[in-house]
Amino acid sequence: MNISPAQTNSANDASSPGQAESLASIVDYILSRFHEPLRRDLPGLVENARQVEAQAATSPLAPVGLTAHLEQIRLAVESHLAREEQILFPLIVAGRGRNALMPIRVMMTEHDDHTENLRRTRELTHEFALPSDASAECRALYQDLQHLEDELGKHIELENKVLFPRALEGER
Repeated sequence: MNISPAQTNSANDASSPGQAESLASIVDYILSRFHEPLRRDLPGLVENARQVEAQAATSPLAPVGLTAHLEQIRLAVESHLAREEQILFPLIVAGRGRNALMPIRVMMTEHDDHTENLRRTRELTHEFALPSDASAECRALYQDLQHLEDELGKHIELENKVLFPRALEGER
């Protein structure tokens, strides 16, 4: 897989939505910039972890349990994205964000869970420490996991600090 930063834009670059953007524009940005890549990339991360975990089984730095952990992340994230897309985002785009306090609280709690899962990923990978004889697959996987951590952090920040507060204020 090996996702390069060039494949995505920084959430803080000129293409990211600003405070002047409509909530519908921010939602569209989130869908294309974060949701689509997550759906596309998470299954590959799980498969790559399976290969790396098998290859590195005898290493003291082996990421034991990483495949199962990433599969849990994949399931949790896909479920989260579906609820945002089917329930929360339509409320926000329709200008009914003030009525979305409970769904927003649920999403923010899940964001905390995602952040904790990323912390656990670091733990399982020994802070992304590579063995001296790490395979190209292992190097690519750890780079992709660091990219996931960065992108999910930007995604969560945009929703928690921009989209959700403005929606709760009743903006459209």
